[in-house]
Amino acid sequence: MTFAETKSRTHLHFPVALVVSVIVIGAVAVVIYLQIQTLMQERINAANEASLRLSGLATPVVNRLASQYSDANGNMVADCPSDPAQQLDPPVLNISYIATEDPEKFRDGFKELMAHISQATGKPVNYVLTRDTDEELRDLRDGKLQIAAFGSGTVPLAVDACGFVPVCRLGGSAEDGYHMLIIVPANSPMNQIYDIKGHELGVTEVSSNSGYKAALVLLSKDVGYVPGRDFTLRFSGGQDLSIKHIADGTYQAAAVASDVLVRAEAEGRIKVSDFKVIYSSELFPTAPLGYAYNLKPELAAKIRAALLDFQWKGTGLENLFGPSGQTKFIPVNYKNDWALVRRIDDAIGSAHVLQ
Repeated sequence: MTFAETKSRTHLHFPVALVVSVIVIGAVAVVIYLQIQTLMQERINAANEASLRLSGLATPVVNRLASQYSDANGNMVADCPSDPAQQLDPPVLNISYIATEDPEKFRDGFKELMAHISQATGKPVNYVLTRDTDEELRDLRDGKLQIAAFGSGTVPLAVDACGFVPVCRLGGSAEDGYHMLIIVPANSPMNQIYDIKGHELGVTEVSSNSGYKAALVLLSKDVGYVPGRDFTLRFSGGQDLSIKHIADGTYQAAAVASDVLVRAEAEGRIKVSDFKVIYSSELFPTAPLGYAYNLKPELAAKIRAALLDFQWKGTGLENLFGPSGQTKFIPVNYKNDWALVRRIDDAIGSAHVLQ
């Protein structure tokens, strides 16, 4: 074979070798790509499962009154103990409204109601400043708090685990309840609830109905979206903070109660032009006031009557809640009024247990 023939064959083999190399490298690249994609999908699936476990949607429960309570009449609320030795008749009545970072404004707003209860019961009434929901629940359960109010989403836990007896809730000429709203900044590209996919939702705490539980359950039920897979969660610590971060554009979206939003507007903490609503739930009951189940029956009856016949006109309560259309207390039926909230708790795996 001449040098020319050898050179010619070498030139022929080189393109073939190059093509084979490219094919092999391409095949290896495809295999690596598929492995990476599989690994990424496994991580995404694991993250989604973790988010579902965190939200509770993957582990529904069936809640009921704690075993230490009885319910002879089937109203789902703890009965007063039949043994007089287990009934409480404290010399001073402690009262607290919903735990918040700024409880002083509620203490001032409740002064007239406290005086009214004091006159009806013949006992001094002391306002307890509470900044933590679990602390308020424990105080009620442990006998340190006799009269209390809880956010609507906390009520089933308070009833089942702490012996809370709801008596009345905020009501008035406006809608008798509140909606869970998903709000976004006014300049957001999101205009409907389906647009929240791939975005971040601001929530408050896991015990909050409008700020957490209802948002997750209703988004899952109505839209088919679950946290982790379709959107991420960002905990604000409170609805006032969620509203603030929507107003200043820090949050992409937030779950809030309609009555809390109206009060924030009235107080100038957010303007109508600052936000838009992309989702509104059905009506939920507003926060109720009630008392501890183990109060002496005569004392409990006086507290109930004082709450139901209190007139808001010209009082701090009217100043606090009047801007959102709430002007009086109205009686509640826990079994009926909180049915939807209880279903949400069960669906989200929110067990009514307090440590």
